[in-house]
Amino acid sequence: MSERRKYIKIPETVEVDREVLTPDFGRFTLGPLARGWGWTMGTVIRRAMLSSVEGVAPTQLRIDGVIHEFSTLEGVLEDVPLIVLNVKKLRFKLEGEGPEYARLHATSPSEYKGGDLELSPNLTLVNKDQHLLTVTVDNRPAHLEIKLERGRGYENQETVKKRSPGEPEGTIFLDAFYSPVRRVKLDVTNVRYGERTDYEQIVFEVATDGTISPEQTLSQTADLLKGHVEALYSIAEPKDESSDSLEVERPEWMDMKVESLEVPQTVKKVLADHGLKTVSEVVSLTEAEIVGWGEIKPRSFAILRSRIQDLGAEFASDEKKSDADDEEEEDET
Repeated sequence: MSERRKYIKIPETVEVDREVLTPDFGRFTLGPLARGWGWTMGTVIRRAMLSSVEGVAPTQLRIDGVIHEFSTLEGVLEDVPLIVLNVKKLRFKLEGEGPEYARLHATSPSEYKGGDLELSPNLTLVNKDQHLLTVTVDNRPAHLEIKLERGRGYENQETVKKRSPGEPEGTIFLDAFYSPVRRVKLDVTNVRYGERTDYEQIVFEVATDGTISPEQTLSQTADLLKGHVEALYSIAEPKDESSDSLEVERPEWMDMKVESLEVPQTVKKVLADHGLKTVSEVVSLTEAEIVGWGEIKPRSFAILRSRIQDLGAEFASDEKKSDADDEEEEDET
């Protein structure tokens, strides 16, 4: 045992109450811990679970024939504000980074629920019984498109709108509640350890929305906390700067997917149609080459250029592109 931990009891396992464990509820016991560490650790873990566990939420809604959120739809029982509230209650699982889209085509009189949505292969809806809207007359179809994004915590409507320029008219921006954790109950009790009875244990009761299991919630939280304190190790064990200087750090944007760029969906589609999957592939082209396709509007291209510059990248210059082409020709010969 480390000399520094000699007089501090470090918990070795977490007990899981299998009798009450479900896909959206779990009870866990962490201990024993030295006196005073129960509430110290418990409070930090609880706050991290409630605020920082990653989840998926609707961020945008488009309804054919609707130009703002305070509208009504002819032939639909619910007004748009009520439809918005129903959409916010949908809970999704998302494979990959996203964003993804869910669509509803309500063509005949009926009640439509979450289970009636058309989903991309990367999306799974948990609460399929969630009511969306009711069509009351024939020949008055309602078509909805919902954008789903991954995030943490809460993001208000204005923030979502500011980071989503270039969206078409009629887009309704939503408050995004990403957190899949609904409730965390915390209790600290005394427990015997050896001959002593003043040790503590923490009991967590974790309730989620079903898009993530309680065990995954606890594990993801532990990983976040570990990442936050790892930097403190460098105080006692400083890095060898000479060895670091020999390594060339690879920019993060090199492997960033085009789908993750905050640009209009039409731009992403054009780039994908031309076989460009990563930002590094996009910036290997010159601005003239991309504009020359004639498929991206000037305003949309300006947004693309701005996002590329925000990442610290830039498009290839005509001079560099020419040199690269010459090198390829030499290799071929």
